[in-house]
Amino acid sequence: MTDTQPEHTLIQISDPHLGRVPGPIRPGYPDSDTQLQAVLAHVRERYPDPDLVLVTGDLAEDPETVTYARLAHYLSALPAPVSALAGNHDDHGLARQTFTAAGHAFDAEQRVGNWLIVNLNSAWPGHTPGRLPAEELARLQSALRHHPDCWVLVAVHHPVVPVGSRWLDALGLTNGDELLAVLERHPKVRACVFGHIHQAFDALHGTVRLLGCPSTCVQFLPGSEDFALDPEDAGYRVIRLRDDGTFETRIERVPDTSMVPAL
Repeated sequence: MTDTQPEHTLIQISDPHLGRVPGPIRPGYPDSDTQLQAVLAHVRERYPDPDLVLVTGDLAEDPETVTYARLAHYLSALPAPVSALAGNHDDHGLARQTFTAAGHAFDAEQRVGNWLIVNLNSAWPGHTPGRLPAEELARLQSALRHHPDCWVLVAVHHPVVPVGSRWLDALGLTNGDELLAVLERHPKVRACVFGHIHQAFDALHGTVRLLGCPSTCVQFLPGSEDFALDPEDAGYRVIRLRDDGTFETRIERVPDTSMVPAL
């Protein structure tokens, strides 16, 4: 018997780090705009009809209106709703204002089939590590209470657990244990996705999959003690949600987007 259960496609892109003007954000780096456009073209070719595109933070290297407006314009070319959140490089208020003015969701709670997607703001002004304030944790708990029949995917910028890289693990979510405690109390939470680490990551905490995403710009070397770049292509995550609470996910890499600073 063929399984004809509906599937819903989410695309996660992360850490585009756009500068004030198109070009490399620092010497030896690739052009952030060119990298992002290559990723978006790959998404349009491979996944022409996604249900939602999640953009999980560090939208800008230079957090200014012109930068966010350019990013919002690029994302508008995708054939799907866009839902974004801020990272540690972002000006949260300015990003939210610019994105919502362009018709994109920000810090949103959205239904996709019988799944609830909740975006949380972990950006901690003045700090590189992240922190979920009490009101964000309360917002999550309220959303879970109000949608008891939905399967749930939570999105946040900072990694919730250590990822095995000393320098990155010092810059993660400082109260990840508080978030995990909330997720543990709600058995319909199936996944928590995040950015910030510029690499793929996949771990299990109880019944919750913890999933990290590559950057559209440059990649960080997994397992590195100190800052190091990985000569891997840019990428994004694809998540196929099913109505029975199961899902499949994979990382897509975009050919010819590898770039490592010259030594």
